[in-house]
Parts: sequence; C-alpha cells; structure tokens
Amino acid sequence: MGESIKLRCPVSKTSVRRVLREEGVFPRPGPDRSDRPDFQPWGVFLKLHLNTLVAYDFFVKYVRTPVSKRPGYVLAIVHVGTRQVWCSPATFHPTEDWVKQQARNLLMCLEDQGLEANHLIHDRDTKFTRGFDRLLGATGIQIVKSPFMAPNANAYAESWIASIRRECLDHFWCFGLGHLDQLVQTYMDYYNRHRPHQTRGNRVLQHPSPQLRLTTDSRQESVGSIGCQSELDGLLKHYYRRAA
Repeated sequence: MGESIKLRCPVSKTSVRRVLREEGVFPRPGPDRSDRPDFQPWGVFLKLHLNTLVAYDFFVKYVRTPVSKRPGYVLAIVHVGTRQVWCSPATFHPTEDWVKQQARNLLMCLEDQGLEANHLIHDRDTKFTRGFDRLLGATGIQIVKSPFMAPNANAYAESWIASIRRECLDHFWCFGLGHLDQLVQTYMDYYNRHRPHQTRGNRVLQHPSPQLRLTTDSRQESVGSIGCQSELDGLLKHYYRRAA
C-alpha cells in the first residue's frame, strides 16, 4: 500500500481487504498491554524525547574468509524522530578507538542533516565503553542505558536490524568486509531514500520534495508513467513516476 500511495494511486480500504483475503492473510488486533505498567516508563520517555533521541546497536553478519568464518560487526544508528539510519563500516575488531570514531561520525552526520540529539540509548554491551559515553556526554548528549536483557527498551534499533536481516542480509553469504559493506550501504540507501514508511504517513524519509503530500485522494492527478528500479538482483524494488 505504501508504494501505491507514493505513486499517488488511490487505494481504498476495500481493495486492501480484498488483496489480504486473496492472499489468505487475516490480521487481528494485538493484545491490549495498557494494563502493564512496566512498559509505561519507557513509553513516556520515548514520547517526551522522540525528536531528539538516537538509538545505537550492533549487529553481526558472519563473513567467509579463506580460512574460516568470522563475525563482521556493524553499528546501526537510528535517529528516532526522523527514522533516518546510518551504519558504520564493518569491522572484525570493534575496539574502543573504533567505537569512539563512530561517535564522532554521528556528530558530523547530525550536523550535516541539521538534526538535534539530546539523548542516546544503547544496551549494556561492553563495546560501548566509558570513553565512548564520555565523548558523547561532553557534547551535551545524555547516555541512557537500557535494562539488562530488555531488547524492547531499544526497540527502534532492534526493529531496524531485524528489517535488514530479513529483507537483505539473510539472502546472502558475505565474502569479505567490503562485500558486507556494499550490502549494508545499499539497503540503507533504499531504506532512507526509496522505501515508504507507515509511521511517516507512507512517505519516504529523504524525498526530493519533502513538502509533497502523498494521499489516497482519487482527485490527485497522476503524472508520468510508472517505473521500477531494483537493487541487489531484484531483491529490493521501488517504484517511481517518470518525468512526463
């Protein structure tokens, strides 16, 4: 549905219901968790600091080398307010100096994009050292550590990592860090520039015309024919309007 809205094609609820029935999908509402007070503090925190919160987390993809398989580490960074994502280069050795350099890279990205960050949330992985926390703390960013064994507390980063695994990395074997970097950067570009996001009104995050409002209004005129662009041998696809 998001791709259709991005192309300014009207889609009604009846059409969505018909397609779901044809595919044998019958979604049901999830359980009501309003009576679980243990989730309230994190929910309140996220609502209060949504636009100035950055989420950090590592993920691993095993890389095949001539000798054996080795874990390649990538640091995913999500600006929660805009949902934009940046990823570090892959490495076999996420040392303290390497992690601190990624923090400096984050500060440069935020400055280039004109984004604000007052809080940064990460888990209690030992790769996030005291030096890393002090470096960011010196810039005025408050470090918030998630509780032990509570991945839901860092749900935005965890959700993005699940997406890149499910939609990209699980389909490939990686032969070297360069290959892993190419897969991650391709998916990141697709996610930021082409994929419609329901939480953002089915808009792409970095649309060339941010003020363009994409709606299901059938009176909105469609301009140009529809084109399809694919990446990674057709694994990632997005649709666009060709110039009239």
